[in-house]
Amino acid sequence: MVRVGCLPFIYLYCLVNPNTRLESECSPHMKMDSKLELETWERELLDLFVGIFEAFGLPKSMALIYGILYCSDEPLLQDEICQKLGISTGSASQGLRLLNSLGAVHRQSPLGQRQSVYSAERSVRRLFSTFIDTQFKPKLSLGRERLEDILAAIPEDDASARQKIETLMSWQKKSERALPLVTGLLGK
Repeated sequence: MVRVGCLPFIYLYCLVNPNTRLESECSPHMKMDSKLELETWERELLDLFVGIFEAFGLPKSMALIYGILYCSDEPLLQDEICQKLGISTGSASQGLRLLNSLGAVHRQSPLGQRQSVYSAERSVRRLFSTFIDTQFKPKLSLGRERLEDILAAIPEDDASARQKIETLMSWQKKSERALPLVTGLLGK
C-alpha cells in the first residue's frame, strides 16, 4: 500500500502498476447519499485523483469533483455532483470554476436547459498542455523577473549572494529550455 502525500512519481508508479493500492483520507470525508453509492472502482479512482491533486497542491474537493465527472458516462449538473459527493453548492461551484479555468472540466449549456452540465477532460495531453500554458509558464516567467530584480538589488561585492541567485537563474533558464521539449512530448 502506498501512502498519499509521497512524491508525485509514486502516482505514476501506481498508474503503471495497477496492483498498487493508494491509501488516502478522501473516502471517509465523502458523505455519500445511500441511493447514490459509488462502485468500488469509482472510489478507487477518486482516491487516486485526490493523491494526484494533492501532489500539485490542489484541494481534495477539486479532485473529487474531477473524479466524479471522469467516472460519469454523461455530463452532470452541479446539483448531481453535490449530491454524489456530499459537498456544498459553494464548494462545488468554486471547484468547477477552477477546474474549468484549468481546462480539466468542460461546461456546456444544453438548449432548453437553465442549468449547465459539466464533463471531465479525459485527454492527459490536453490537461498537461493547458496546465503548463496557464499555470506553469506564467509562474516561471514571473520567477525569472523576480530573480533579475533580486540580483540587481544585491551589491556587486556580495559574491556569495550573487552566486546563489545566479545558480537559481541557471535553473530557471534550463526549465524554460525544457518546457518546449515537455510540450513536444505531449504532442502539442
